[in-house]
Amino acid sequence: MSDLLPLFPLGSVLFPGALLPLHIFEPRYRVLIRRSVEAKRPFGIVLIRSGEEVGSPAEPHQVGTEARIVAASALPDGRSYIVTQGERRFAIERLISDAEPYLVGEVRFLEEPEGATAPSRVTDALEALGAYLVAVLAVTEDDRGERALTDELRTATPVDIAYRIAASLAVDTSERQALLELATAADRLVEETRILRRETELLQDLLVRLRTRGERSDLN
Repeated sequence: MSDLLPLFPLGSVLFPGALLPLHIFEPRYRVLIRRSVEAKRPFGIVLIRSGEEVGSPAEPHQVGTEARIVAASALPDGRSYIVTQGERRFAIERLISDAEPYLVGEVRFLEEPEGATAPSRVTDALEALGAYLVAVLAVTEDDRGERALTDELRTATPVDIAYRIAASLAVDTSERQALLELATAADRLVEETRILRRETELLQDLLVRLRTRGERSDLN
């Protein structure tokens, strides 16, 4: 059974559980957000496949994330700042472009299976994450993010761990969208392990160059 969901195409990917701040200024999205606040109902955030955030309607990717407004600050000129939190993933089955000033989608909400190999994949991903955070610390000399992320993942489920890692990755939107679209947490963890190892190698290469220039000392 399909549900109707207002859609907000963006140049960003929102993962379940993650926070995303937004500046609302276009008239059509002012309407969407006002209605969402008044009715206390979520809307959908989808990555733009083609088109722009501003102007004529953009074509979105098929899979997006339901977003609930957790904080809102209205400005006197009608603009507003909001903070959204990702909830359920959905797949768009049909776009409706002429019912409202903004896009509406007939959507199907997606299940979140862990996958048979999830426990071992969690182990691999957390090991790769640890190596990545050590490399980040070596380059930035700031371990606050390392401590916070490690604490958050101690008691989380494989599904939550996979999404938490996905939200923390500083990769381009195409890779983030690909992670969002994967069917199971195990699949997502496998891909994240690959990305984390790649990014760790890049950071280690950067650290070597910084040390060569005398900008970083060796870690003991």
